[in-house]
Amino acid sequence: IKRRRPAIRRLQHQTTKRDRETQSKDNTNNNLKEGLAKPEKMSAKTPVLPVEGQKNVLITSALPYVNNVPHLGNIIGCVLSADGFARYCRGRGYNTLYIGGTDEYGTATENKAREEGVSPQEICDKYHVIHREVYEWFGISFDHFGRTTTPQQTQISQEIFGKLHAKGLFSEKNVDQLYCTQCNSTLAD
Repeated sequence: IKRRRPAIRRLQHQTTKRDRETQSKDNTNNNLKEGLAKPEKMSAKTPVLPVEGQKNVLITSALPYVNNVPHLGNIIGCVLSADGFARYCRGRGYNTLYIGGTDEYGTATENKAREEGVSPQEICDKYHVIHREVYEWFGISFDHFGRTTTPQQTQISQEIFGKLHAKGLFSEKNVDQLYCTQCNSTLAD
């Protein structure tokens, strides 16, 4: 009889634990349904603004260059972990803003434009749409998917630069750079 009582207690404890786990899973699943649901088109979302008294979370991911079609390595290395964290935060009920976009500056973009015989702006326009469509196809839950070439982005960047420059936080140096004799220009990066 003494041996049975601990077994019964253990069984009751396991049942209680199992019930708690099931209830916890049900609550978690209900909370995560909205965060894990396939997102609407990126452009259809309403702005997410900070809310006083709530946990506000800003998530960003690396901005890929727009010189090629994104592949699985880009998605895994660039946006997937941030997307998972954004979904987790939303599931927990946090006021979450997940921002991504394409980096449209740099030598890679210029070289791709030269390779395709078009302007850098045409390359940016073409590949930004492709990136957006690929991320939508994978269901990446960006709240905003932007571009580094927008007037707003330019204004913000210039304001930050201006403030840092006014504080004397920049220094000028001469550097040796590679020079392309065919294009008559230095190679920026």
